[in-house]
Amino acid sequence: MKNILKEIVLFTIILLLFIYSLTNNTLITEKIIYSTNIWLTKIVPTLFPTFIIVDLISNSKIPYYISKYLHINYIYILSIISGSPSNAYLLSNYNNQDLTKLLATTKYTSFIFTYNYLLLIFNKKISIILIILNILSTIILIKLIKPSKLNFKVSNNKINLPNSITKSINSLISILGSIIFFNILPISSIDNIYIKSFLLSITEITTSLTNLSITSLPIYIKLLFTIISISTCGFCIETQIKSIISDTSINYNKYLLYRLIHLLLYILLSIITFLVIKI
Repeated sequence: MKNILKEIVLFTIILLLFIYSLTNNTLITEKIIYSTNIWLTKIVPTLFPTFIIVDLISNSKIPYYISKYLHINYIYILSIISGSPSNAYLLSNYNNQDLTKLLATTKYTSFIFTYNYLLLIFNKKISIILIILNILSTIILIKLIKPSKLNFKVSNNKINLPNSITKSINSLISILGSIIFFNILPISSIDNIYIKSFLLSITEITTSLTNLSITSLPIYIKLLFTIISISTCGFCIETQIKSIISDTSINYNKYLLYRLIHLLLYILLSIITFLVIKI
């Protein structure tokens, strides 16, 4: 009975989306052009070189030596640089180990991407503080849930620039598809700016931060929605992560619980910090 109800709900949603697409063809066309423009001008210049560098490093012997001599999990470093879903891609190469907690503690938006977008909403000081608090929240989460250490071995893979370029382009195309899908949802037609901004914050981070940069919401409300966007990365990124880890042993429900803890930590640290500095 439960499965039947689930299928009915799913079919209803698909039917409503189909009707919506037929009756709002012009709007959807505008959203597709808008999404493609953001992807081409904002995301590709930031993530394309980052993806290539991450892939080259992961196929080298660098991770092994970093782990052996510096005792640092290189995935933590690369995740901050490249952002999700790169962390899921990197972890999928170690499927024989417990990855649930590691996936939860390596989830970030790209450092450069985040900083550039935060500057559209806040000043440099607040932008840097938000990035630092995000990392600090993750460090606290690591201390709380204690992820297991990955067993790194000397990589037998060869650095292959053409292959890295191809994989990076495929990842970017996947991101474009996700952005277009979530942007054509009828969220933009909602009149209430608070509801609209909240839904965008849990849907697609690029559109969410762009929306916050042009709205007249109070700064503390903007901070809250920004924190939600950065911590969750939005359903758009989540769909990509879930697709990548579909063949792994990762417990997705536990992973979501850990990410909820991260969000609460992030909000708490931000409240304390911004009350102290009195923005």
